[in-house]
Amino acid sequence: MNTSCNVHLFLILKVNMIEKQQKPFSMGYVLRTTAKHMRKSIDISIRKTFERVEEFAGDKEKSEEVFRTLSFLHTMRKTLDDFQATNSDNFRGE
Repeated sequence: MNTSCNVHLFLILKVNMIEKQQKPFSMGYVLRTTAKHMRKSIDISIRKTFERVEEFAGDKEKSEEVFRTLSFLHTMRKTLDDFQATNSDNFRGE
């Protein structure tokens, strides 16, 4: 590596170190972000599972499994929403 590449790499690493040192921490932000990602994952699973309902229309056993799965996914989303509402003070902040 030439000297200019070494200097450039050093500057990138230094900037990253400074940014990491200055990064604030907020429990509310972490909890909100985590809940958002969980909700997004659950919603994706609901959508993708629902898209397959028609695929199993002729298979009673598999069709029941798909609807049980959808029921559990909706319960998971409701539980997450209820948890966030019950603990709303912890989800506040920066």
